[in-house]
Order: sequence, then C-alpha cells, then structure tokens
Amino acid sequence: MAGIIDEMSLVDLFNQLLATHPQEIIRAGQVVKAMILNGLGFISAPLYLFEKFF
Repeated sequence: MAGIIDEMSLVDLFNQLLATHPQEIIRAGQVVKAMILNGLGFISAPLYLFEKFF
C-alpha cells in the first residue's frame, strides 16, 4: 500500500497543498501517508513513532 501511495505522489501533493509551519518536524504529506496506513490496519504502531519509519 505504501508503494501505491508513493506511485500516486500523494505525499508530494499534500505537501504542495498544505502550508508549512516553521516548527514542523514531519511534513503534512508524511502524516497523511501514516494516517492512511494506520487507518487501513497495515501498521499497529502509534502515530508518534512514524517519523522513525519515513
């Protein structure tokens, strides 16, 4: 599923559509990808651990 998200360039799309904040550590596109994977049940780790995987 992560490969399909990458092929569709959803991460880049969300990064372009959503503004950045100077204090953000993880870009919005990566957060959306993590939420999709978590919501579909592919990953059971808490979302605060996702920065280690992306």
